[in-house]
Amino acid sequence: MNSLKTALMVLAGVLIVGFAVSLINADQLSRRLQTVQYEFLIADKELQRVSSERDTLADVNSFLLAREYTVDELMLRVDSLQARMRENELRNSYYGHYLLIDTRQNRFHLRRSFGNGEDILIRSGYCGTGKGWTSNDSGAVWNFSTPRGLRYVVKIGENPYWYRPDWYWQEMNLTPPEPDEYVVIPDTLSWDDQIVYYRDSLSAEERIWVQKVPGVLGEYKIDLGGGILIHYGVGRGRNISHGCIRMGSADLEALYRALPVGAPVIIY
Repeated sequence: MNSLKTALMVLAGVLIVGFAVSLINADQLSRRLQTVQYEFLIADKELQRVSSERDTLADVNSFLLAREYTVDELMLRVDSLQARMRENELRNSYYGHYLLIDTRQNRFHLRRSFGNGEDILIRSGYCGTGKGWTSNDSGAVWNFSTPRGLRYVVKIGENPYWYRPDWYWQEMNLTPPEPDEYVVIPDTLSWDDQIVYYRDSLSAEERIWVQKVPGVLGEYKIDLGGGILIHYGVGRGRNISHGCIRMGSADLEALYRALPVGAPVIIY
């Protein structure tokens, strides 16, 4: 009987100790759970903050992109408005032919003003204008935009040569030739024969080294100063040139016949 009582007391003690240990473990788990919950709340707030910053940066980026687009559009509208104002001035003060160049739609409009506020459209069509910023494989950058604003015809001429500019070699990723490495077309040949010589007597590689190139600008040129010419060229209707204004052969001849030195050219 005593031994049974002793065994029950031992069992009760073990149960009590076990229960106490369980209570302690439960308390520790509860504290740990509270700590984890607190850390989760902290992490969740941090995640929300980072997410908010990301969304804010995304919104700012979108705003800046929209602003850049808006500024570009605004500048185009300002250029167009200034062009219209100058056109109105020409109608009241200038007698003769003048030219409008739209670099956005790549169109030209040859008009004739009568100096009394009236003018008429003579000819209209597509042209090619500057392609803007461009670069080569080595990272060199150029701005080949057609300059906007009011310009005047400073010179006209027939059978113009194209002289390869210094940037040509860089843009083509070529080493500029030494002076004695240029291929020269004989000056004793007529203009037409020089063109035939360039196209038929030289290989494609040799043509690259001709500095004074006949024929590629067409039969006429209209010089607006600052290296900007109106000449023949492909790619009309696009922003494709290195700043000059490209015309078809028939349109170029019509402009050449109509625009004297001093004629206004409005580019917008």
